[in-house]
Amino acid sequence: MPSPILLIAPESTAQAVADALRQSLDVAVETAANRRAGLAALRRREFCLVLLDESFAATDAQGADLLYQNAASAPVLEINFIITGPQRIVRQVRSALTRRAHDHAQAHTAVTAALHSKLNSSLTGLLLESQLALREAGPKQEEKLKQVVELAGKLRNQLRM
Repeated sequence: MPSPILLIAPESTAQAVADALRQSLDVAVETAANRRAGLAALRRREFCLVLLDESFAATDAQGADLLYQNAASAPVLEINFIITGPQRIVRQVRSALTRRAHDHAQAHTAVTAALHSKLNSSLTGLLLESQLALREAGPKQEEKLKQVVELAGKLRNQLRM
């Protein structure tokens, strides 16, 4: 199960939204009734998304900045829970989670491609150097260098797959 969602809002408005999120998206939701409780939750564990009641951000800009800083990689959505219905919040959260999953997939693909490229480059160098050394090797080193060339070739073929 993915990391939970943190919902920072007064208890009177948070419960209906938390229930709607749990039911509609099948996600774990942790609620915090105020900024201090929200900060404590962010320091305690990682969340995939933070929902912040706009009233907290409007009345305490420095506190909101602290929440943003402690959210780490979790996106923070400021929402007016009083005028925004639970179903609209569910749609916004679904969209944010989809966007986050897409961003993570793109980052994973980019990291994989970069690692593949680096390994392939190093392996090509190893293969060329070992082939050159094999040409100049004496009979004692020839067998070991053949094994190195063969292993490097196998690794290179595995990287191509």
